[in-house]
Order: sequence, then C-alpha cells, then structure tokens
Amino acid sequence: MDEDIKELQIKLIDIKKQGFVKNKFLKNKNGGAGNTLETLLGIKENNISAPDFKSIEIKT
Repeated sequence: MDEDIKELQIKLIDIKKQGFVKNKFLKNKNGGAGNTLETLLGIKENNISAPDFKSIEIKT
C-alpha cells in the first residue's frame, strides 16, 4: 500500500502543477469534483465502492 500512496502523491503533485482545473462535469452538481479528479488521475468513472486507485478509495 505504501507504493500505491507514493504513486498517488506523485500524480496529485502533477495535477496541482496544472493550476486551476474547471469542473469537467457541470451537468451534475453532485460528484462533479470527484469525477473531475478521477478523470485527471486517469480513472474511469464507476459507481462501485471498491478502491478507485489501486488499493485507495478516492474521496473529495
């Protein structure tokens, strides 16, 4: 799990370097931020409660 956390940290740092990112899911006010983050992380949208990124469940 430590490797998963390190990989996620690197990806989040890369996303932060992009600066402000407009919500990509304006059609749906609920979950838009989470769906945008998942898209930036390269995660396909899903509605399951299993971890999104390797062993980590992403929450916003």
